[in-house]
Amino acid sequence: MNRMSKISIPVMVATVGIFTLAGCGTSANNNANSGVTTNSAGTGSSSGTGSNSTSQNDLLSQVESTHTLSVAVSAFAPQDFQSPTTKQWTGYDINILKGFAKTLGATLKVNAMPFNSSIQAVADKRDDLTIDIYYTKQRAQVLDFSRPMLNYNDVIAVNSKNPAISSTNVSSLKGKKVAVVLGSAEVAEAKNIPGAHVKQYNSVAESFLALSQGRVAADIQPDTDVSWAKKQNPNLNIKLLGTVPSSIAPPIQSLRGYYGVPKGSYSTRFLDKLNAYLKQIVTNGTEQKILDKYGMSNPVFLKGLASAPNTYSGN
Repeated sequence: MNRMSKISIPVMVATVGIFTLAGCGTSANNNANSGVTTNSAGTGSSSGTGSNSTSQNDLLSQVESTHTLSVAVSAFAPQDFQSPTTKQWTGYDINILKGFAKTLGATLKVNAMPFNSSIQAVADKRDDLTIDIYYTKQRAQVLDFSRPMLNYNDVIAVNSKNPAISSTNVSSLKGKKVAVVLGSAEVAEAKNIPGAHVKQYNSVAESFLALSQGRVAADIQPDTDVSWAKKQNPNLNIKLLGTVPSSIAPPIQSLRGYYGVPKGSYSTRFLDKLNAYLKQIVTNGTEQKILDKYGMSNPVFLKGLASAPNTYSGN
């Protein structure tokens, strides 16, 4: 999986009781009172179909006339997932986009599908926008991007009862067993540690289990995943030690999340509305209140976003 050019914690079945996370698949009826409808087949019966990019038949007019905003998701907690109790879609991206949809007089429609399919669904106008993703030149060939809505930050977690390291310095990590998720950007970071024994796991839950059981000395993951895990289970036997050293990690400016929309003039007016809304909620504190629900109280998540440009600038 490669949701944002890195792994984010996916919706998964609990492993030996460490997590209680969301399941997959529900009908629209389960979300009838949530402001969200669901199409788990991922076909994306979009409100944004049509190739005419005039203001009379562009993305904004389609959303306003159908009263539906269609978002392609890949079921990653805490961004977008189904509550294990209510089966309704939730997560900070869902909360943000429900609020935006309301400003357009629309209901948010969730179409769940594999991550790679979600990019193509929006590029083909079968869905209106993606859940937040990293900017890449390849994606920019088929999508236009919103202003940044979140900073992602890679951190080092250790066992909270018997930490094997006490510092995030590279010298402290040298030669240690370091957990990462298979296929994630954090693999390259771990491999930059001299002599490190990099242990790759299929999921964040598996890597946290290894850390809790003392089978690895450290775990390199996005801060969102550690914050969410601790929010879900305060007794989880892990703790955040600090950020990954800058000498082995990419700059935080390159780890920002953006929403993607169909490329071209078809999306221009819609993107203007979305950018204005994103700037408003980061400025007035609404976005931080949303993040707080998912344990994301660290100010690094929104640092510099209020003054960020509306178009990708690389900083």
